[in-house]
Amino acid sequence: MPIAFAIALAFLLQHFLGSLAWAALLAVITWPLHEKLLQRGWSRIASASALVALLVLTLVGPSIFLINTLSNELETVERLLGQINQTGVAPPEWLSRLPVVAEPALKWWHNNLAQPGGLATLIQTTAGEFLPFLTGTARMLGTTILTNALYLFLAILTLFILYLHGPAVAIYADHAGERLLPKHYPALRRLLPLSVRGTALGLCSVALLEGLVLGLAYAVAGAPAPVLLGVITGYLALIPGGAPLAFTSVSVLLLGQGHAGPALGLFCWGAFELFLVDKFVRPKLIGQRVNLPFLAVLFGLLGGVSTMGVLGLFIGPFMMAVLFWWLRGGEAEPAPVIVTAASDHTPVP
Repeated sequence: MPIAFAIALAFLLQHFLGSLAWAALLAVITWPLHEKLLQRGWSRIASASALVALLVLTLVGPSIFLINTLSNELETVERLLGQINQTGVAPPEWLSRLPVVAEPALKWWHNNLAQPGGLATLIQTTAGEFLPFLTGTARMLGTTILTNALYLFLAILTLFILYLHGPAVAIYADHAGERLLPKHYPALRRLLPLSVRGTALGLCSVALLEGLVLGLAYAVAGAPAPVLLGVITGYLALIPGGAPLAFTSVSVLLLGQGHAGPALGLFCWGAFELFLVDKFVRPKLIGQRVNLPFLAVLFGLLGGVSTMGVLGLFIGPFMMAVLFWWLRGGEAEPAPVIVTAASDHTPVP
């Protein structure tokens, strides 16, 4: 009966499970900070409001920076395209050295880009062909943005409620876990916050490191808008495979501009730095709290993100932590202490 009811409830809330999961993950990650504020005399409402505001600023602040920087870069690109359209642009030297496709590529370049006004004609022709597709995509994108905004609002609202009533929620979760998994629930309750906080620490630290180091490398290599590219790289580094995609794309951009040496140097440095981060930094930060080996962390991250998206970055390492707890013996642990909601400073791990 409980399993059937859980399945029915999950079906009923299927569109909002992501919001609930994100709220729960953020609450688990930031709960130690919430407890510190309570111990310093903050009320639950004040602490919840401050933490939610901090999280919103953390999300919105970089987005405003990206939009502002991107608008400035788009103005530069617009001026560059206008100049190219007026004068035309000669084909780069490396285009003639391409195997097999050099002749048709040069012919296409001379017909479309080397002639004054050719770029505008090319853009108009391409836009006309893709206009129906772009219109449909724009409508779909608008609906997606509104839907995700609703999900984000629900996640923030749920997080605020969790800050206010965390001990009561912990009581309900403990009672349900003890009834459904009396032998294994204590271990799951211990491993979940450890793995989630370790994953958050590892992902955020690595993303910040990748953004700073590769942003500096972009500036040294002479890439356009290195600050913007560094911020984008930091965001992409939150996802496994995002950082190599970023610095490889910038390397290809430099190669297309005729800077073969800086492109090769940037790619080699990015690969070396990525090896160090993935081999030593990320697994240590994520796996050290639950004693996970490198491959377990790696496959947990990759399997999680490929199956469940960004949420899988947290669920994958947790499942690996449970697996290795079981492989190492999986002995039953003491039952969790059931707290009461009366105290305003009750710790919830």
